[in-house]
Amino acid sequence: MTEQGKFARALIGLSPVVVAVCAVVVTVKVVGTHPQRPRLDQEAVERQASATVRSGKTSRDGVVCPTAIEAKKGNKFECDVYVAPGQSEMVKAEVVDDQGMVSMSNP
Repeated sequence: MTEQGKFARALIGLSPVVVAVCAVVVTVKVVGTHPQRPRLDQEAVERQASATVRSGKTSRDGVVCPTAIEAKKGNKFECDVYVAPGQSEMVKAEVVDDQGMVSMSNP
């Protein structure tokens, strides 16, 4: 019985150390995680591209834009808006501020 008692005391003595190590690991993991930059709203981008080509019509049907675009000033991308089967028009876009405002043009 004394062997079991020694083992139990040793285990109880190590418990705070194990908890402390776990707490340090979790803290380092949380602090080391880089926050993601905000992304543009995919639906809003596609509607704006549609309106640029289709005289204000904001249907997302037939609009292909990149996904997960960072809302970072200066980011440029292109969307394709299909106006007829097999016929698309390109829209050039640029993020104009870090709040996600986008300027689009149909060259």
